[in-house]
Formats: sequence, structure tokens, C-alpha cells
Amino acid sequence: MLAEWNRINKGELAPLYLIIGTEDYIINETKKKLSDQILEAENSEFNYANFDLEETPVETVIEEAESMPFFGDRRLVIASNPVFLTAEKTKSKIEHRTENLERYLAEPAPYSVLCIIARTPKLDERKKLTKLIKKQATVIEAKPPAEKELKQWLMNEITKAEMKIEPAALDRLIELTNINLTTSMNELQKLMLYGQEERLVTVDSVEQLVVRSLEQNIFLLLDKMIAFDIAGALRIYYDLLKQKEEPIKIMALIASQFRLLNQLKILEKQGYSQQQMATKLRVHPFRVKLASRQARNFSQPDLDFILKQLAAIDYELKTGYGNKEQKFEWFLFTLHDKRKVR
Repeated sequence: MLAEWNRINKGELAPLYLIIGTEDYIINETKKKLSDQILEAENSEFNYANFDLEETPVETVIEEAESMPFFGDRRLVIASNPVFLTAEKTKSKIEHRTENLERYLAEPAPYSVLCIIARTPKLDERKKLTKLIKKQATVIEAKPPAEKELKQWLMNEITKAEMKIEPAALDRLIELTNINLTTSMNELQKLMLYGQEERLVTVDSVEQLVVRSLEQNIFLLLDKMIAFDIAGALRIYYDLLKQKEEPIKIMALIASQFRLLNQLKILEKQGYSQQQMATKLRVHPFRVKLASRQARNFSQPDLDFILKQLAAIDYELKTGYGNKEQKFEWFLFTLHDKRKVR
């Protein structure tokens, strides 16, 4: 993917691009690089078209790509959501004459760049059209990076800005953004602006400035519970309530995290490695790494007890029994008392 970006930056453009994946940062950066190379400011509106294939038939896209550019050398045509390349069901009533696309793939217009964006982890490889377009187009994978790759992405940005970042700050940034490339890059821009004077991104600035997702707050809440930090756990819970998060949603996420800890505990006993656990559970390896650290603090009887309590709370919340805001407090103190006498 980086090699393709370098070619685009040099003006070595392919007539067809196919972006496959869900990582917004890679998708948006590819679109920006193509726009910068193809479109001229004074006539960009004449030579750019953007279509959603759930609303527009593909033959309209092909007509646009085959139209001569106005006051410029090239046209850029973007087409998103090619449902005819996937196995997913769609509510769209649009019928596509895909034979028009097949014809275009055989002989693309030399004055246009057609970029098809499939925001999905994979295409339906059984389809003839999928095989054809992957053969004819330059494919760019927009898949979420692994932890090591994400660190490299962030370090490249830091180096480009002629700044430094504390190793612990880099780790914490990745953790707080749930190893999401788009979120990490956005938060890094804010951190670099804040640390511009000293040319340094610190752990303190990461803790102060990075916005935590609901899932990250739940993970941190569990850390507080593990450390017997009742006040810290309650502080996070009350902050979430102030942010208008529903108790039933908070408790559902807590239950989901404890179910993950339980699954990891069982798989670990069966001799699975963390990578094997991630593959089996379809969970990102970094999340498995962090959750495994938490799981070490609970015995199997502990987790059995906790999941039983959470199931009872879930039933009470769904049936409207008792004060819903106090369910977490009750759960927290029950868990604290049980672990204290263990």
C-alpha cells in the first residue's frame, strides 16, 4: 500500500484502483493523494465525480469515467459500496448492468482514474467480476494495522514533524485509541500541537488530552476494580452517567469484557497462544493481550460467580426491577467483598 502511495505521489497513476477494507484513514488518504495529483484547483469541480453504488447504477459511473475531462488532462471518478462484488445482502433496489463495468475493465479510458471503494473486510472471491477487477485494477488494502504496524505509522508522523514521543506515551496512545489507525492519527495531531514548544509528546499529555471511548472507559473501570480502587471505579461510572450513557449499556459492556476474560481463561488452560485465541475468538490480538493481563487477576470460580451476577443484573435491568443506576454499585461492592475474603 505504501508503495502504491509513493507511485501516486510521483504521478505514476493507474487507470483503475480498488480499495478493499474498513480503515478510514487509508481510504481517505488514498482519495486525497489521487485528488492532489489529478485535480487542479480551478477546475476540480468539472473533473471530479463521487458515487454511492447503493444509490447509483454502475453504468452511470462508467458513463462518467468515459466522459472527456473539462479544462484539464484527467478525471477522477470515485465509486463506493460495490455491493455486486460482495456476498452481503443489501436493501438497495438499484440494478447494475455489470457487463458495462466488465467492458470498461478491458479498456479503461486513458484520461480517467476510476477508484472503487469496498468498505468491507473481503470481497466474494467466487464471483467472476471480483476476480476480473482484482486482476485489472491496482488493489490497495485498507485493513486495520497490527500493533507493530500502528506504532510504525505513528512514529513516521512524529519523525516527519521533527518531534519525539516517549515510548510509554506511544504505548498508552495505542491503548487508549483501541489500536484504531484513524483515531490514533487524529489524536496524535492534537498531541503534537500541544507538545510543539518542547517538540515532545509525553505520557502526561496523552492521559490529559486523548479522548477515551466508552469501551476504553469500561476497560479502565475493570482495571480499577481489579486494583480494589472502589473510588476510582465509581468516579469513572459516574462520569459515564454524566455523559448520558445508559446503565444497561454500561453493564452490557462490562459483561462482554468479563465473558472475554472467561473465554481467554478457558483457552489458556487448553494451551492456546494469544495469537491463536485472537484468531479463534475473532478479536484483535492487541485486545487479547490487554484482556489476558486482566484475566490473570481472576480465578475460574471468580469469573463463574461474576458472570452469574451479571446475568441476574441484566434480567433486572430489562424487566425494570429496582434502581438501574445503582445496579453497578451493588455489583461493585458484591465483587469487592467476595474478593476481599478470598
